Formats: sequence, C-alpha cells, structure tokens
Amino acid sequence: MRLIVLGLVILLHGQAVIAAPLASLVQAAGLRAVDEPQPATDFQLSDLDGQLLRLQDQYGKVVLLNFWATWCHPCLQEMPLMEQLYQTLRQRPFVMWAVAMQEDREKVAPFMDKHHFQFTALLDRDGAVSVRYKLRGLPTTYLIDCHGNTVGWGAGPQEWTSEAIRTLLAALLSDPSCG
Repeated sequence: MRLIVLGLVILLHGQAVIAAPLASLVQAAGLRAVDEPQPATDFQLSDLDGQLLRLQDQYGKVVLLNFWATWCHPCLQEMPLMEQLYQTLRQRPFVMWAVAMQEDREKVAPFMDKHHFQFTALLDRDGAVSVRYKLRGLPTTYLIDCHGNTVGWGAGPQEWTSEAIRTLLAALLSDPSCG
C-alpha cells in the first residue's frame, strides 16, 4: 500500500512539475495561465469561403484562437504580428483562427484582403461563440494545446512575434501528440 501511495505522490508531483513550467512560459509571454488546463469550448463556424470548421477537429494541433472585429483598432494593431507568426508556423501542426465577432463576409473578406492576412478568418455572425467564450473586450485570444485544452488567454493586443511567444509555442509544439 505504501508503494502505491508513494507512486501516486511521485506521479502527481511530476504532473505539477510539468504544468508549472508551462504556466511560467504562458505568463512570460504576456498571457494569463489557466489554473488547470481544461478542454476548450467546442464550436463550429464558417470561414470566408463558407466552409464549416469545427474546433474539435483541430485536436493534434496548437490553436491560436483570436476574437476580433474590423472596427477594433487594437485588433488591427496586433494582426500584422499574427500574420508574421502564422507565416512562421504554418507548416507546423499550428492553426490560427481569427473569429470576427458579429460581422459578415461582406465586411470581413475585403478587410482580410486589404491587409493581406492569410490566416483563417471565421464568422461569428450572431456573437454566440463570443458569448460562450465570455469575452469582455477585443481582441481576446485563447491558446489551445494539442490535446484541445486551453492553456492561456490574453485580453488586448499581444506581441505575437516576441521571443517569449515563440518559446511558448515551441514548447507546446514539442508535445509528441502534436502532428
């Protein structure tokens, strides 16, 4: 019995040791770490071509899920950096989804074209997904690991090309489950 308890303590301690460095990397990147990674809320939205995409289908990939709007100046401030990050990681098991809150294709598609953004824009026309993610402002971004768990989030524009962000994403992408 003592051996089982000792093994459980070592196992739990090992998980805490693994989770602690990730939380530190999340915080160093300027994001807020979640207390305990939890499954990201699943949803399905259309992209600009009308294709329905579902978050759950992205398991095995790191997902940067960004909520924004065309009228949001801080969103526009961070989007060129998002594009740079996307171009750097697009060949990896990495997905960047920009969820346009309460906007339609007629507004979002010309915006994406004008700024030459190539990452995927999704349309949350009625704002239902934004409500499910309990947004308090724009932009808001969630970082989801290869297991489909939210590991961090941030409100406001982020420095997506910073060394701390790259280190965090490299750590997430090094998970053998990615790919």
